[in-house]
This record gives sequence, structure tokens and C-alpha cells, in this order.
Amino acid sequence: MSYKLYTDKPNKFNCDIQIEGTSLAKSKVRLVLETNDISYMFYGRIENTGVCEVKIPKTKDFLSEGSIGNMKLEVIADDVFFEPWSSNFNVVSDKKINVNVKENYNKNNDVVSDKKINVNVKENYNKNNDVVYNKKNINSKNKIKNNEIDNILENFSKTQKKPILSKNQFFLTKKQILENLL
Repeated sequence: MSYKLYTDKPNKFNCDIQIEGTSLAKSKVRLVLETNDISYMFYGRIENTGVCEVKIPKTKDFLSEGSIGNMKLEVIADDVFFEPWSSNFNVVSDKKINVNVKENYNKNNDVVSDKKINVNVKENYNKNNDVVYNKKNINSKNKIKNNEIDNILENFSKTQKKPILSKNQFFLTKKQILENLL
């Protein structure tokens, strides 16, 4: 079982330590977190009762959610090094927010919108000198289906040799048109 560390709240490692042959007051403790890329070391303290505590800050600044690795407790007593405990760890978030955005469609899978978009196109002629486009108004009264925007944009782009722009006009991308509709 992996030890959980949190990205969004302070972590506190606690354990009981019993040392024979030396004083707890002269002993030092540290907790080492090792990933494939980097290691972190956090110093703790041992109380006279043997309670060990190591504080680890929120990990969001140095380990992202989903990070995994090994952690080990290191104790130095009278210049003798011990590694009495180790475990795997994984980093999780204590608080999570999920957002599910639903698009607004009616029964016929038409985009429903109260916004009005004007797509202004100067007259353009194809090889047979037929007028291809004039002005197209799209609003909630004349609903459009998803693929109609594709067809409008695709047909228009096929007829253009170069973009027609004036100082007061610009052409909307498909993404911009859809953003304005929703």
C-alpha cells in the first residue's frame, strides 16, 4: 500500500521510534522522497517520548498530482545511520472539482442560440460569372445544423482566390462563429 502525499494540504509524517543504547535527544531524523528524477529531504524531530514528526509542505510546488516514488525514514543516532522504514508513495489532491459543460441543442440536433451573427461576404463570381455569395444572417429564428457551418465555410473558401478584406470587415473562423453561437 502506498503512502499518500497531498498537493493541496500540508502533510505530516508521524511514527514512534525506540532507540536502544543512546539518547533520543542526540538522535536526528529525516524523511527522504525519491522519484525517478529528483530526491527531496525533510528534517523532523524526535520527542523524548519517542514520537517522531516530519512536516512536509503541500507538494504542488515540487511534486505534481500523480507523481510516484519511494520514501524512507532515516535516523542518525550517535553517528550511526539507520533506515528503519520505507514505503512507496503517490501524490494526490485532497480536493477535486469536475466540470461537465453541456452544449445547448434541441431535439433535431440544431444549435440553439439567442445571439445573432452576421457574416458579410462581398459578391464573388465563379468561372461561369455566377454570383456565389451575398450576405448570410444566422440567428435563433433560422437555426443552423452543425454541418451547415462547415458547408458555408468550405464553399466560400473554395471560391476565393485571395481573402477579401476591407477596413470595416473581417472574416470569422469556424471556431469564432461557433463561440458566438454558444
